[in-house]
Amino acid sequence: MKKLLVINDLYQLKSVSDPFRIELLTLLSEQPKTGQMLADELGIPRAKIHYHLNELLKNEIIHVVKTVEKNSIIQKFYQPVAEKVVPNINLLKYKQEEKKKDKMSYHLKIKEKQLPQFRKDLRKFVKEQTTKKESDKVLDYKIQILPYEDQ
Repeated sequence: MKKLLVINDLYQLKSVSDPFRIELLTLLSEQPKTGQMLADELGIPRAKIHYHLNELLKNEIIHVVKTVEKNSIIQKFYQPVAEKVVPNINLLKYKQEEKKKDKMSYHLKIKEKQLPQFRKDLRKFVKEQTTKKESDKVLDYKIQILPYEDQ
């Protein structure tokens, strides 16, 4: 299983924006399960489970990790393709950007072997800034390091 799946199209985003599908992804992340296993666990009809599994499968959010034949029925075991799913930052832009810089986003190119040290340095910086006593108004921000996939 990959660590991160970056969603690059609106169909994928729509498929994971359903709360029930998020619940299915959570259950499947524990261990691979069949549609019948999920239906039994949740106490809902298998047809409803299979509909949602097919949507997630079609949009490459989950995949079949193994098949088992039992009483001449093929059982498919599903699992998410990644531990975490995030939308591509460019996916939700609805306004054409001019050549000016976005003051809240930065494009960083770094070698993979340098990334652990960069994360360590960033954590240290964040901790230092968080513990400072400030007299000015302080705003909270969230920083995420995501792979950049240019479309």
